[in-house]
Amino acid sequence: MPNPPFRRLLAVICAIFLAGPAQAQDTFSDFWGAIFGGPTHVQPARPRPDRPRIKPVPRVRVQSAAPKREARPARERRDAKAVAHPAQPTPAAEAAPPSFLIAVIGDSEATRLAEGLDDAFADDPRVGIVDKSKEDSGLVRDDFYDWRKQVKAILDGPEHFDLVVMQIGVNDNQKLRQDPDHQLDPLSKPFNEAYAQRVDEIAAAFRDKNVPLVWVGLPIMRSPGLSSAALVFNDIARQHATAAGARYVDLWEAFSDVNSAYKASGPDINGAIVRLRGPDGVHFNLAGARKAAHFVEPEVKKVLEAKLQPPEAAPPQPENPASVQPPAAPESEAPAPRPEKPLAGKVTPLNDPVLSPGGALAEAPRAAAIKPDVAPQPGRADDFSWPKQAAAPK
Repeated sequence: MPNPPFRRLLAVICAIFLAGPAQAQDTFSDFWGAIFGGPTHVQPARPRPDRPRIKPVPRVRVQSAAPKREARPARERRDAKAVAHPAQPTPAAEAAPPSFLIAVIGDSEATRLAEGLDDAFADDPRVGIVDKSKEDSGLVRDDFYDWRKQVKAILDGPEHFDLVVMQIGVNDNQKLRQDPDHQLDPLSKPFNEAYAQRVDEIAAAFRDKNVPLVWVGLPIMRSPGLSSAALVFNDIARQHATAAGARYVDLWEAFSDVNSAYKASGPDINGAIVRLRGPDGVHFNLAGARKAAHFVEPEVKKVLEAKLQPPEAAPPQPENPASVQPPAAPESEAPAPRPEKPLAGKVTPLNDPVLSPGGALAEAPRAAAIKPDVAPQPGRADDFSWPKQAAAPK
């Protein structure tokens, strides 16, 4: 029996003679490669003429969803939208300016309040907010900015304002200058009297011009010294401004905690707990300014509705009211005539006896006497006689 290598060689020789030249070469190469471990020759595949090639399908690239943007305040979104897509003014919009103008005056705190009021009435085309505040100003340093003169200039100027909102005092905790050689210590009695006199003068100027004034008090502040001074300024404004006809709005409790202490965060107008004050612990941020404007809104709306409400049309009055007779009622609807009523009734003396309709005296009815038909028997229930006593024995 031949050995295994000989059988393999014999099988290869038979395959060479039975197969074609190309297949025989491949088979021979595969044989020697299997024995000696050399590289095998691989014939590249040729495309068949009777089988069409399929074109690869192009891949579609899918973009991932864009990350969500953080929410911004309404005022910032509105400003960004106006810059990205500026609205084209229409002739009707240009011809309808605000019919109710509000001037905001005061210091840097009033500047933030003007932003809050602008956001509060952004959807009301009737209202226009005009910021006339001045940073670093106050009622103490009239050499830097004299608000008493500026108020008169605003009232006598070409612009007509239907309402003025004032908030001032964050810069007034310093010496009050009456003249270059005379200064008053802050929060002293002479200081408070001079400060109250300036509040009176400003509030009286608006009263004389018949312009409504809303005086907004200062909020609590992080510095204990500034908060103590703010309480004094608020008390002076509450007493003297309201005495001159102004409306006073208190913000102290709205921006403090339950213990009446300073707190930078708190509920906004939607109830969410957010930061309301700036880093300095004095001024409002955007959310705080909007919350402060929320407490001023009712006073603004009172004046707004009273000023823009059309007057009721009164019925026309005749020249001679005595000559006008009421129209006569038709005969079918005329009421039946009423019998004449005498001026006085029958005079009856108070001491006369009362008579019945027949003329007899009115007397109370008497009860008829009841006579028993049967005489009472001794010992019976209807026997009310006293029992007879037996005679004593002799």
